[in-house]
Amino acid sequence: MGTAVNAYNTWRSKYVRSYQDGYYIYYKDPKENLQEMTCSEAHGYGMLASVLMRNQADFDGMYRYFLRFQNRKGLMQWQQKTGHGGQFIPGDEGGENCATDGDVDIATALFLAARVWQRGGAQGEIDYRQAAAKLAGHVWEHCINHQTYMPLVGDWADPGDDAFALTRPSDFILSGFLVFYQDDTARQQQWGNVINAIVNTTVAQLSINPQTGLIADFLKLDRQGTYLPARGEVLESKNDGDYNWNSCRVPWRLGHYYMLTRDERLRPVLEAQAHFFNGQLGQSRDGSCGVRAGYKLNGKCFVDYTDMAFVAPVSYLFWVLGWQGQLHQIVNDMNNMAGDNSYFGESIALLCLLQANVVY
Repeated sequence: MGTAVNAYNTWRSKYVRSYQDGYYIYYKDPKENLQEMTCSEAHGYGMLASVLMRNQADFDGMYRYFLRFQNRKGLMQWQQKTGHGGQFIPGDEGGENCATDGDVDIATALFLAARVWQRGGAQGEIDYRQAAAKLAGHVWEHCINHQTYMPLVGDWADPGDDAFALTRPSDFILSGFLVFYQDDTARQQQWGNVINAIVNTTVAQLSINPQTGLIADFLKLDRQGTYLPARGEVLESKNDGDYNWNSCRVPWRLGHYYMLTRDERLRPVLEAQAHFFNGQLGQSRDGSCGVRAGYKLNGKCFVDYTDMAFVAPVSYLFWVLGWQGQLHQIVNDMNNMAGDNSYFGESIALLCLLQANVVY
């Protein structure tokens, strides 16, 4: 656990910032010269890290920040930027809309906070369990397709919109939905249906690319009721149908749920991905990590660089499956990458480390 503490302290000193009476996660890359300061995805990562490290002061401050930036549906506005006088206002992209993964992580963190700090009915400044159940209810109402039980890309995807047919595998946060199933007793059956729908959809992707197990950034529901990899740009870029900056998190998200449940339905997918990435480790010619930051689903990489956001989830996958040799190799690669990363990759790497060391 000592390594996790050191990693957390380093991450916290770099990314946790104060705003009025709360805290947020600073996700700005100075090189991009953007006004945006943070987003709900970052906030979810921060609240998870805080509760896993039992840092209640940070956690409560982040919850106060969350309350400031809830939208009319009770979900967190996706992005905030600096406005006049240094005040934070909604970012230009998405406005007050939410992104599903941020709110799922925030609600998960609140449920975990209730387990950690409200055992035996103890009460403090915040009723974590009540807050968690309330937010989970908003997620269910606005971020889940009630016909397919699959996550929507956000609360702005309405029936009849093209976006309503989409699901984003980086939102397949099965360990979070498992916590919902266990602790949100008013909607236990619904969350069980969500878990099964995600698992079934994930397993179905393996038949499309069995040689890699890779899953696209976005899946789209076809007329037969099947989720298939997106074709071309459907929301973000021409690589929406590839394994890119969204789905790079999938091995970690699926792997964490598998660690907690040993749900054998997912093991063939995880093993296919692990075999593929094992084959990538020895392909680097310049001494850097062989895992690249973007692949076609058939396994062909379309960039010549790597990033911690892609490498850390693979390390977590090797750890969950017990592939010690591969884990040792990729951890060495990650150590060589230290100091050349951003909020996104470093936050994912931190959570992979914490979730390997802290039991829910």
